[in-house]
Order: sequence, then C-alpha cells, then structure tokens
Amino acid sequence: MAVKKNRKAKLGDGEIEQKGKMQQKEGQPTEGKGTEGKGPHSIRVPQLYKQASVILKKYENKEGSLKTLIYSGKYTNYGVMFGLLTKLVKNQEAVKSAIAASNLLVEQPSFDPHLAQVLATQALSKGSVVGKCKPIVVFKEYEEKIKATAANSFSAKAAVKDKDLLPRYVRINTLVSSVTDVHAQLKKDRFILQDYDPSVESYDDFLERVKNLVTPYYLVDYHIPELLVFPPGIPFWNSFLYKKNAIILQDKASCLPVFVSDIQETSNVLDACAAPGNKTSYIAAKMNNQGKVIAVENDLKRFETLVKMIRFRRASCVTSLNKDFFTLKPDNFPNVEHIFVDPSCSSSGTTVHNDEVSKERIAKLASLQTILLKRALSFPSVKEVIYSTCSVYKEENEQVIEDVLTQYHEEFELADLATCLKGWKHFGHDTYSFGNKCLRTDINIDKCTGFFVAKFVRKQAGKGEKRKSADEECHDLNPPKSKKEKKSKKSKKL
Repeated sequence: MAVKKNRKAKLGDGEIEQKGKMQQKEGQPTEGKGTEGKGPHSIRVPQLYKQASVILKKYENKEGSLKTLIYSGKYTNYGVMFGLLTKLVKNQEAVKSAIAASNLLVEQPSFDPHLAQVLATQALSKGSVVGKCKPIVVFKEYEEKIKATAANSFSAKAAVKDKDLLPRYVRINTLVSSVTDVHAQLKKDRFILQDYDPSVESYDDFLERVKNLVTPYYLVDYHIPELLVFPPGIPFWNSFLYKKNAIILQDKASCLPVFVSDIQETSNVLDACAAPGNKTSYIAAKMNNQGKVIAVENDLKRFETLVKMIRFRRASCVTSLNKDFFTLKPDNFPNVEHIFVDPSCSSSGTTVHNDEVSKERIAKLASLQTILLKRALSFPSVKEVIYSTCSVYKEENEQVIEDVLTQYHEEFELADLATCLKGWKHFGHDTYSFGNKCLRTDINIDKCTGFFVAKFVRKQAGKGEKRKSADEECHDLNPPKSKKEKKSKKSKKL
C-alpha cells in the first residue's frame, strides 16, 4: 500500500510539472479544464476577463484607482490585468464607440457592457480573443467590426499617468517582524538599501532620490521610519515577507493620519471607519499591541475583510464592531481618548479619472463627513480626533473643518501638523484661517496619492472644565426630584 501511495504522489507531482510546461500565450487566459465536448453555456468566462470587468465597474464607480483595485485583491496575474485595464482606460472612448458601432449591446441587451469593453480591448491589443464560453462566442460575431472601427484610434501602448509612476511604499508590520529582520530578508532578496542622513539632507534632497530610484535600490522614508520606498511597480505579491504579513503595501499618504497622532502604548482608540484595516493595523503596531483599539465598520462585506486583515496582521489589541459609527452612543465609550475619522469620500486623490465628481455627490459626501466628525468630537473623554480623506476637494476637507469648528471651537483646536513633518510643503488652502495647520499631499511633488489630514485636540488649561457627557447634559435639563417633591407626588397618587 505504501508503494502505491508513493507512486500516486509522484504521479501528482508529474502532472503538476507537465501542467506548468503548457504555457499559454501572454495575456491569453485559459479556460477551465474539461471544456472539450461542453457547450458554450456550460463553460465559464476566463477569470482574467471576469475579474477585469468587475474591477472596471468599480473603477467607473470611482471606488479607487486601477492600481488600488487590482493589487488589493487576491488575483492570479496582477501584471497582465493591470496592462489590460490601463490600455482599456487610455482607449476607453474609442473602445466604447467601436462597441456602439457594432450594435453588440443593442442586439445582445443582456451582454455585460464592462465585459464587452474588456474583450474589445483584448481583441484590439492581442489580435483576437480566445475562448469557447458563451460571451466570447457571442462577442466573436462582432469582433471584426469592432476592430475595424477602432483600428485607427486604438493605441496598444498602456497609458502612463503620474499615479502609475508613484513609488512602491511598503510598511513594515512590526507586530509580525522586526525592522532589522525585514531589512535582512530584503538583502537576501537582492535589494540594496540606499543610505542617506536625514539630519543633513533636506526633504527636497530626499524627493530627488525618490525620483531617481531604480531597481534594486530602496530607501527608508524621510519621515516615517517603518515605511520603505521602492521604485514603481516592484511586485511583492509573491514575496516571503508579504505572504507572512511582515510587510504591508500601504501608500505614504494613508500612513500620515496615524503617524501624526499622539497615541501611546496604553491609549484607548476608536477607528470610526476602519475597513479594510491598513490604518487599524498601523494603529495597533504603533501601540505595540498594548492598550485597546475598537475598529468600527458598518458594511458587512468590508467588515469581514477587516476582521480577516486584523487577524492576519496579528493586531491582537483590536476589537472589531460591525456597526454604524453614528449609531454608537458616546457615553458607552467613556474611556476613548483618540478617534480616527477616515470617512467615505470622492477618492479624487487616488483615482485616475479625468472627469470630475458631480457637485451633488460632493455635497452629499461633505454632509455625511461633517456629521461623522461632529459625532467623534462629542465623545466625553476624547482628547484627539484625526480627520482624513483621500480627496482633493476643499468641500470635503477645509470646508468640513470650518463647519465643525463653528460648533466645537470652544472645546477643540487644530494642532499645527507642520511641526510633525520636517520640510513638508503642502498644507490646507490659505483662504481658510486654519489652512496652514492642515496637511495636504501633492501627487506630483510628494510622490504619494492625494490626501488631507487635520488633527483636533481638546483645549487644556484655561478652559478648565471637562465637557459634560450626553447623560450629564440630560441630567441638567431634567434634574432629579427633591425628597419633598417625590413625597408630594406620592401623596397625589394615593
């Protein structure tokens, strides 16, 4: 029996090896095995096309940049997918026009329009679409007309935008590995640390280094010591460090809210809009898994992602709540000292869309952001509230801060964040009196996505008295009856 078992194992290894030799053409996905003899209806759409169409839909809904949407998922071929979708986005007008001219979506009204764009781009860039599934069989009836219509306006060269040229930022997860061990592993992986002295070099000098950074060199960030900077496009998805969660792919801009905070190891923290978990895990790392972190996320699917990320990244001091932050009663969290508010926004600092977000959507987002920020400031013991967005619009940033300060200016003030980042150049709009106290990032200068950060701190001595809790305010409005009043009331009942 043992011999048969070993032979079976060897056969399995051989099958895997043989499968690896059957390489497909680059960019042409294979369909599931066993498709021979099956009808088109029973054959699945190749994963590359299916996943690309889902990402394209999210991209058009402004849920993030292509790079964020692609590399935040568990996909099998990041490089091919990124190349396909960047070509599509660059040529989207031509692709849509060609599809419209072919009457594909008119004659086939149930055809997924996003999948149509993906297949059209594949056909235009590779010459043809391979596959026997029903959507591809249908698409091929219109393929030649699409190619003929778009041939003169389609460019097979992928779009190159400023955001595609951003460096690769890697945050060391100190809950899993030490800084020393990560650098040692990177050395084994043939990366070379480029040394410099931040006490001698200016921020401008550092940015010049980043601009000229090439493989295999990398840098330690000028401001954040646990953040590493690599040349654009370095793939870490299959690296040992990434798989062990010793490193986290996180843009510098999204690290800033935690970096500028005053959290300590024993702090009590609430992350109001926590998913997907990068910020939360960074908070836990800054606290060395001491103290307490409450991570709140309302959306169930995003909450499940949050829980998984927190577990993988060993953030054991975090407790996750699947609730709407606005429904939380501040008085039920009497010990919370620090709150992070990173609400839903237009994502205008991260998306590569050329079109602008509608004024109506920005107004709705700003209204929600203001409500959430005010809620955070109403917690009875909160000492610090960090507000951040990945938006470049002042309506979601400075205007929200101004609206909130009109109500809370006697209790809170804005900290000057310029003191936290040596040599920083970009701050809030100077049309606001407090603008120079808020941080902004400029994608073309700071080499990170567009971001805004403001830090509210409770006023100290001079104001003296601690803000009353909601229960105490209700108590003042409705003081308890005196004994005499209670006795009189009781007599009336009798």
